[in-house]
Amino acid sequence: MSLELFVVILYLLACIAIGILASRKVLGSREEYWVAGRRIGTWVNAMAIMATLASGGSIIGVMGLAYARGIPYSLALFAGAVLGFPLAAILVARPLRNFGKFTITDFLVFRYPHAIVRVLVPVLIVVSFTVYIVAQMKAAGITANVLLGMDYHFAVTLAALVFVFYVAFGGMIAITWTDVMQGALMLFVVLGTAFVMVVRAGSPLNLVQQATAVAPALGEVANQPFTSYLGSFVLWAAAIPIIPHIVMRVFTAKDAQGARLSLNIAMIIYSVMILAGVLAIVPVGKVHFPNLADADQLFLKVMEQEFPPLVRGLAVAAVLAAVMSTTDALLLACSSALAHDLLGNFIQKNLSEKAGNWISVGVAWVIGLVAMILAYSPPKLITEFYSAAIGMLSAGLFVPVLAGLWWKRANLAGGVAALLTGVAVYLFVQYTPGTPPLSAILFALPSSALAMWIGGRFGSASRNEILEAITGLHRS
Repeated sequence: MSLELFVVILYLLACIAIGILASRKVLGSREEYWVAGRRIGTWVNAMAIMATLASGGSIIGVMGLAYARGIPYSLALFAGAVLGFPLAAILVARPLRNFGKFTITDFLVFRYPHAIVRVLVPVLIVVSFTVYIVAQMKAAGITANVLLGMDYHFAVTLAALVFVFYVAFGGMIAITWTDVMQGALMLFVVLGTAFVMVVRAGSPLNLVQQATAVAPALGEVANQPFTSYLGSFVLWAAAIPIIPHIVMRVFTAKDAQGARLSLNIAMIIYSVMILAGVLAIVPVGKVHFPNLADADQLFLKVMEQEFPPLVRGLAVAAVLAAVMSTTDALLLACSSALAHDLLGNFIQKNLSEKAGNWISVGVAWVIGLVAMILAYSPPKLITEFYSAAIGMLSAGLFVPVLAGLWWKRANLAGGVAALLTGVAVYLFVQYTPGTPPLSAILFALPSSALAMWIGGRFGSASRNEILEAITGLHRS
C-alpha cells in the first residue's frame, strides 16, 4: 500500500468513527440531530463555518477558476463571499438565532405562512444543494485519480459512502466534530503549500509576475464581461446570509453573540486560505502547466510535481476534507428540507423523535446516492457550476429573508411574490443564450425586491402577532 493511500484511509476511518460515536447521542433527539443541542462554542463554530464554506470548490474550484478565467475574476467571486460573512453577522445572526428553530424554511414559513413557501423553499434547497454536492464529488474523484491513481468512479463512490454514513447517523454533532478536524487539515496543507511556493520565489508578487509573463490573461480584468465580475460578487454576498447550511450553523451557537462572532472569525480564516491559494499556488501552476484540459486539476498537478508522497497523501486528505466539510453540511440541509420542512408536521404528529430521525437518515442516503450517480458525469469549472445553482437560491430567498426580518411592511403577498419572481427571473436570464456567466443575479435581485415592495404596498398587512414576534427577535 502506498503512503498516500495509507494517509487517506486513516482519514476516512476517522470520519466514520466520529459518525458512529455521535450517533449514540443524536438519534434520540431532533434538537441534537439538527442543531447539536445549540451548545457549539464560538471558536469551534467559527472553524466549522469556515470548513463548511471552504469546499472542494474553494481549494480545487477557485484555483481552477483563476487558472481558466483569470485571478481578478476568481477574486471577485471570493470577495463577495467574504463580504457575505459580516452581512450575515449584522443582518441575520442575532434575529435568526433568537428565533430558535432549525432551518431557514422554519423562519420563512412563520413570516409568510403559505403552502407555496412551505413547499417551494425546500425544493429549491434540495435542487441547488444537490448540484453543489455533485460539484464537490467531482473534486474528490479527480483528486484521488490524479494523486493516487484511483479510478474516478470508484473514488467518487468511496467518498460518497463515507460522508453519507457519518452525516446520516451522526447529524450536526458529527458534522461539527469532523468539520473542525477537516478545517485544520485544509489550512495546514493550503497555507503550507503557499508558504513553500512564496519562499522559493521570494514573494507572491514575483510569482504573479512570472505567471502573467507566460500567460498575460491570468492577471487581466478584461478577461471576462464586467457583468460577470459584478454578478459573481453580488451572488455570493447575497448567498452567505441566507444559504441554509450556514444558517443552520447560526442555530447551533450557544447564543446570538456567539453566532455573530463565529461568522466574523470564519471570514478571516477563510480569506487567508483563499488568498494563499489564488496568489501563491495558481501562478506556479500556470507557469508549469499552461495548457491543462481540466483547469480544476491545477492544485493537484502542483502537489504531484512539487512534493513527496507523504505531503501528497495529506493533500488528498485535505481536498477530501474540503469536499466532506461542505458536503456533509449540504447533505444535512437537504435532509432537513425534506424530513423536517416538508414532512416535519406529519412526523411530529404520528412518530416519535427517534423514528423521525431514522427517516432523516434514510433521506440523507437517498440524496447522497443520487448526487453520487450524477457525479459520474462531472461538469467542468465546478465553482462556476455550483455558483450558478446557489444563485437561484439567493435570487429566491435573499429579499424575503431580509425584508421579513427588517421591514415591517413585508407581508404574505410580498414574500410569495418576491420568492417566485426572484427564481423565475433568475432562471429566465440564466438560460437566455449569450448571458454572461453568473450575471443573472443582477436582474433577479432587483426584480425580487420590486415584487416585495409591490406586495407590501398593496397587499394586506401581516398579523400583529407575527410583527410582535419579529420585533422580539431583535432584542438582546
